[in-house]
Amino acid sequence: MWKVSKNPFVKNFRPLVIAHRGDSFNIPENTIQSFEDAYNASVDCIETDIHLTKDKHFIFFHDDRLDRTTNGEGKVSDYTLEELKTFDVGYHFEKMETDEDGNEIKTYPFRDKGFKIYAVHEILPMFPKVRFNLDIKNSDPTAPALLADLLKSLKVEDRVIVGSFHQSQVYKFRKSAPYITTSAGPKEVVKFWRKSRKSPKKKAALPNYMAELSTTMDVYEERQIQIFGKPLPYTALQIPEGYYFLRIVSPDFIHFAHYLGIAIHVWTINDVETMRKLLEWNVDGIFTDNPRALLDIMKSL
Repeated sequence: MWKVSKNPFVKNFRPLVIAHRGDSFNIPENTIQSFEDAYNASVDCIETDIHLTKDKHFIFFHDDRLDRTTNGEGKVSDYTLEELKTFDVGYHFEKMETDEDGNEIKTYPFRDKGFKIYAVHEILPMFPKVRFNLDIKNSDPTAPALLADLLKSLKVEDRVIVGSFHQSQVYKFRKSAPYITTSAGPKEVVKFWRKSRKSPKKKAALPNYMAELSTTMDVYEERQIQIFGKPLPYTALQIPEGYYFLRIVSPDFIHFAHYLGIAIHVWTINDVETMRKLLEWNVDGIFTDNPRALLDIMKSL
């Protein structure tokens, strides 16, 4: 869909290189430094997680608690933005180095280096040419409407996609901002996968979407209604390649999604061979902790 979509988030000159929490392989996740490094590497999109603070600011942070990545402890929601900025987000980031005797030692190179928590309203304007994939992490019922208002005020509606592992948050966000692109929630992914299992197994049984460059969104919507009974409210499925013993992503699954005008973004891929395979299968984007490795592969294709 990256070639043919009319959606400004999905449409691109290549499958989306999506930096998972920034360049989190090399730099502490969800920090301005991690975002800057990903931006300087020329990624297409930065995936990040957002939480509401005690005083109702959205911050870039993955966990419910501070303990794993900072020198603080407790729930994010128990602190104000000003209080959260006092914690060191680089505190627990580890790197293995070799000492003079050839022994591997664990180091913490980012402690006390100014790695702080930042708010969404502070960061998005700093990267005006980058797409952002925003994952609502907390279940606060006020979060979707507050996020919709914030994104509208920042005028970033056409370069963000919003999703959540909380299906109810996805529903609420769409009601508040039907004009902003969303990904499928967990229940919608399961339903889509089940429908795909009932679809024709042979690729030849479905038209090749790459041969349908003139296909309009109305045609995709008609197909969605034919199969699902209604237009699909999401633009992309953002999913793992598999879940335990279950294979989710396959060439046929991707073809089925493209037939319906739905993009496939796969997370979180750090293995080079898997990156190559997914690109050969025509996925529309790949989430990775190591965006430079994915970019190198893109250049070689």
